[in-house]
Amino acid sequence: MAAACFFPFLLLLLPAAATAPARRPLFREYIGAEGQNVTFADVPVHPGVDFHFILAFAIDYAADPANASAPPRPTDGRFLAYWDEANLTPAAVAAAKRGGGCGNNVRVALSLGGDTVRGANATFRASSVDAWVANAVVSLTDILTTYGLDGVDVDYEHFGERETPEVFAECVGRLVRALRALGVISFASIAPFANPDVQAHYGELWRRYGREFEYVNFQFYAYAANTTVPQLLGYYDEQSRRYAGGGGKVLLGFGTDPASGGLGPGKGFFRACRALRRRGRLHGVFVWAADNSAADGFRYERVAQRFLAGPAPGFT
Repeated sequence: MAAACFFPFLLLLLPAAATAPARRPLFREYIGAEGQNVTFADVPVHPGVDFHFILAFAIDYAADPANASAPPRPTDGRFLAYWDEANLTPAAVAAAKRGGGCGNNVRVALSLGGDTVRGANATFRASSVDAWVANAVVSLTDILTTYGLDGVDVDYEHFGERETPEVFAECVGRLVRALRALGVISFASIAPFANPDVQAHYGELWRRYGREFEYVNFQFYAYAANTTVPQLLGYYDEQSRRYAGGGGKVLLGFGTDPASGGLGPGKGFFRACRALRRRGRLHGVFVWAADNSAADGFRYERVAQRFLAGPAPGFT
């Protein structure tokens, strides 16, 4: 959905320094994981936000050619697209980026890993750091350039017995650094949640390579469904301390998946956002996921973007 842009004539009379655009608030949305035929064009995009679509997921797993009914197998860093490729095509990515709001405000990333692949855990596996990184750089460069993508998000949630926090940190950290050096990404994020094993792996990644990541999409919707506003603010403070000292900012997120927990958007989420904004600590909002939000007409995506950026002509 595109909204019209209006530039008062008075702005044309001001010096260039005075007309430099203010930094827009950040809104991010995962899309493509649930096979619900949701397209980029279905999702409302406010012209006053920087909007990141995050394709879910690219996974280094592949079908067993000898047994089509068997679960996919890990491929040591050779990634394939597992999002809804029928609808979220390279041409659709290009159209979304052209058709964003004022000032080309739409960018598109892909997320690595996720929870499951064809019903089995998408477990992080690496035969060695060097082999995994070499394979991942080649396969992801191909996907990123084919689709015209801008960034990567890291959302592995399961780890093998040999894939220690140190191995995970070196694999992912070197991968992101290499993709930046090749010029195929301009931003990166991580998406941990409050699980001891997950936090151990992402904590080590952050300790070694935190400055490679602009954003932390912390999964606050993985907390209990009866989370209160004070509790969410406490969790936010805790995770902001945990992921301090790197390059990224912790974003506040909610889920529209029926299984999501945490503090929902209809139960006080925006009160927590207001409290953080009053403190100057609201760095952005993200949502899991567009596939689930479509049934409700993206109600809370609209609310969240109006909250971040205010009213806009043509955006309801």
